[in-house]
Amino acid sequence: MRHGQEAEVTWECAECHATEDRVTRIDGVCHHCGKLLCRADQEIIPDLAFAAASGEVGAEAVHCRSCKRRHHSRIDVSLGT
Repeated sequence: MRHGQEAEVTWECAECHATEDRVTRIDGVCHHCGKLLCRADQEIIPDLAFAAASGEVGAEAVHCRSCKRRHHSRIDVSLGT
């Protein structure tokens, strides 16, 4: 790369390994582990800890599948925690 040229960055979903293009957007980050996620692989659930930090009632947070399983049981998700 020559001075003044920009490097091209290719974003990739950590779950399905799709790369960002005109159709697929990598626009989510798991708030537990930091994985980049495409819209299809984002698990968006209410998270009371996230809500407390933001001050929003019913705030939602993006999760990858493994962090959703690890940090939020079914009862937590149904109760919005």
